[in-house]
Amino acid sequence: MTGTNAQMGNRTGLLLAGGGARGAYQVGVLKAVAELWGDGPNPFPVICGVSVGSINAAYIASRADRFSAGVGELERMWRDLRTHKVYRTSVSTVTATALHWLATLTVGGFGRGNPLSLLRNEPLTDLLKASIDFDRIETCLASGALEALAITASSYASGRAMTFFQGAASLPDWQRARRDGVHCDITVEHVLASAALPVIFPPRKVDGEYFGDGSLRLTAPLSPAIHLGAERVLVVGTRDRRVEEGQVEARRHRVPTLGDIAGHMLDLLFNDNLNEDVERLRRINHTLSLLSPEKASESPLRTVEVLIVQPSKEIGEIAKRHAMEIPWTIRGLLRGAGAWGSGWRVPSYLLFEPSFCGELIDLGYQDAMVRRGEIAAFLGVTASV
Repeated sequence: MTGTNAQMGNRTGLLLAGGGARGAYQVGVLKAVAELWGDGPNPFPVICGVSVGSINAAYIASRADRFSAGVGELERMWRDLRTHKVYRTSVSTVTATALHWLATLTVGGFGRGNPLSLLRNEPLTDLLKASIDFDRIETCLASGALEALAITASSYASGRAMTFFQGAASLPDWQRARRDGVHCDITVEHVLASAALPVIFPPRKVDGEYFGDGSLRLTAPLSPAIHLGAERVLVVGTRDRRVEEGQVEARRHRVPTLGDIAGHMLDLLFNDNLNEDVERLRRINHTLSLLSPEKASESPLRTVEVLIVQPSKEIGEIAKRHAMEIPWTIRGLLRGAGAWGSGWRVPSYLLFEPSFCGELIDLGYQDAMVRRGEIAAFLGVTASV
């Protein structure tokens, strides 16, 4: 399908949520959007990302002046991804980390500093530096192809969600309950900080302060896009479809494993606040619709349309089919931590392999194309088969 722009007046925002390797799903949705949109200007003047979504957001923002081509390049990057390009998987590295944790837990580490994470993600730094031209973000802003890019990370010092945004000088900073917005030039360090999964990846230092995964403290994931002027927001999440009642009953009397608990924690981290914020926004929209135009104009609130696209299939089941492609050193680490199996949630966040990522890309594309009429109407395009 191809589309032509029908409503250039409304500012549309894009929010890409967190989810580790599940971020491949977002690429599939963007692929469908690019197909619907055609070769027109960037459909998302405001682009926001958190955790792995910050990687996809920065990539697209740096190519906002050629959106469809940029999405194609992002897809190729994900389909070519390997676990060792994201974090270290060698025997020596994994063994040294495991022994360091063991020493710390048993005898206080023999004078060594406490370990910062289970995995070391230096390869991700090299991948992002090679894949994203951060200087082009300013180029796209200057050309008008982009109005703002926002990347959110969580401060370990203040316990606040910090949204770093790059855009026009007229865009104001903001301060709200446990979350701030700060104008700056986005760099690879901001993205790495946003994607630093707690415990799994080490914290990153930005401007002298240590940060971790943006989902950790972001209680209102839609707020950055709204602060930056978005009048409607397309949200691409990574939450599985709802667990069937039969599965719930089967698990009801089984003692949860460490893997179960870790999986629930990751789901809470990446998805619960997002879904609750979408529900809250829809309630506000409904309340505003009941007010007269005069009363509505007196409120500081405004109506913001939101459309959320999430996986139609259980990601854990997809991960189960591809789990053996995870390097054996990481499989052993997950087994030792009790996170192998048990719904396959934890492996699904760490499975950066072509077959798994490719299937998620295809799923995202299919899910979006099933809703192509809804998405086209939301973006204000006229689509034709």
